[in-house]
Amino acid sequence: MAARYEEIARDLRERIASGEYPPGATLPLMRDVAEGYGVSDITVRKAYGLLRREGLIESRRRAGTVVREHPDRLRLVVRTRQIERDELGYYSGPEAQHWRPLPHPDGEKTKVVTLPVPTDIADILEVETGSELTVRRRLIGDPDVETHRQLADSWISPWVTEEIPQLTGGTGLGGMYDRLEESEGRALQWREEISARMPAPEEAQALVMPLTGVPLLRALRVTFFPARGKKPERIAEVQDIRMSSEIFAVGYPLPRGASALWPVSPATGDYYETPPES
Repeated sequence: MAARYEEIARDLRERIASGEYPPGATLPLMRDVAEGYGVSDITVRKAYGLLRREGLIESRRRAGTVVREHPDRLRLVVRTRQIERDELGYYSGPEAQHWRPLPHPDGEKTKVVTLPVPTDIADILEVETGSELTVRRRLIGDPDVETHRQLADSWISPWVTEEIPQLTGGTGLGGMYDRLEESEGRALQWREEISARMPAPEEAQALVMPLTGVPLLRALRVTFFPARGKKPERIAEVQDIRMSSEIFAVGYPLPRGASALWPVSPATGDYYETPPES
């Protein structure tokens, strides 16, 4: 059985979704809600806290508790996950072609530092967690839309910094990927995994997003040279990309696997009746 504050939150959530409380509307004072439901102020405070963590409402000075515009009611900007190229070099998806590096608070557009690598990225790069690696940190965005931006940290594999030390500083025209392909004489490939988490305070500030109620979309993009002959796959970089899920969605095609190539064979089993294979 749901707790009383969860029931109140569900009721208010439905009233927000129905438009009874549209974006920008002020919710009743907690004491009035408590009286209407016959509960204590503490119970209502917990209900409001739940809705706040979901990103549905926010507290505004002198305005009270206000309904926020929520991603479910917006047409999000879909970021197409594919690699494109123009006269400046490679970029990820047509929606970001006109994006440019934005300055960090200290004025730098790319910060090249040495930091301990996080566990998930260390696993991909096959190095010890906490190893000191070169990372190129950038804030990239639409020059004309303040909230259309992303954080991108490029964690560089140790073999790259040894063989192409230039990449610990300026990368030249075309950037890091051009230098890598020139060094190897062959084409890079990319793959990504998408996840979500809540932002750290500095991430929320950089991305102009709320600190609570809105998760980050996180794409870990792996840049690699595929296996060739007896040479194994060689991972050059893992880029940690973060953007606001309140604004962006991730779009990608769903290719047919080998078992689903057209023409297909007729189905022979009932999906609802056939037990799964053990």
